[in-house]
Amino acid sequence: MRLLILYGVNCTKDIWNVIDPYLKEFEIDYVEYPQEVTLHAKKVDDITEWVYKNYGHHSYDAIIGHSLGGIIALQLTAKYKMKVDKIIYLDTNLKPANEFYRNLMTQKNMDKYGNSILQMFSKEREFYTAELLKSIQVDFDYSTLVNEVTQDIYAIYGDRGMSEYPAKIQDLNLSAQVLNHLNILFIHDSCHMIMVENPKQLSKLMKGILLNSTLF
Repeated sequence: MRLLILYGVNCTKDIWNVIDPYLKEFEIDYVEYPQEVTLHAKKVDDITEWVYKNYGHHSYDAIIGHSLGGIIALQLTAKYKMKVDKIIYLDTNLKPANEFYRNLMTQKNMDKYGNSILQMFSKEREFYTAELLKSIQVDFDYSTLVNEVTQDIYAIYGDRGMSEYPAKIQDLNLSAQVLNHLNILFIHDSCHMIMVENPKQLSKLMKGILLNSTLF
């Protein structure tokens, strides 16, 4: 089973190091966006186009994308019609979400991983344009891509350590039509960096999706 895995803005593929040991049974292509691409990318599709040119000739069982990578995954299938069976996106906002989702990690995880994550962000930030950051952080709407995708889409979010919070789905600010196309799932005790914060539960959940088991 072959997977294409895409990270988010200000990251490198090292962001997957914590969860990689849990995914050893899969053949994985971890994408790394060249700096010469991100330095000139004014919109998400500028990066998506590069990914398609370099990986679009392969067939994948799933594309897994974190944050920005989730938008790229949707564009690859909606616009470029890339061959893939399933899409899994991790803590990707398709529209500006409410305050509940505006956090990086739980305090416990920030104490454990915060320094290394923030150092990565600081180092990589210079390779992304202000225009690209605005297109995914300020005023944006990628939700229409969902309606153009024929594959099953699994949207996985951190529950922010508040599993009983009743408005988790409402706070994504997505229409009923878009929500109808999504299988939304939550990972305990994690925020935006779910593959770092709770790799064990996330990997179990993704394996259940990928192998069509009843684990999720």
